[in-house]
Amino acid sequence: MKKDLHLILEDEDLIEMVRILVDEDGDAALAFLKKHFKGKARELLEGG
Repeated sequence: MKKDLHLILEDEDLIEMVRILVDEDGDAALAFLKKHFKGKARELLEGG
């Protein structure tokens, strides 16, 4: 079953995400995901 997860970002966060993608910065990518998803993925898996 497919589920949606939406992320609304401020300009500074969008710029940070692009920097992470361009630099292929794995550590920063993990920190970014932890900051912005804070359990949202888990909620989806648990039926939210």
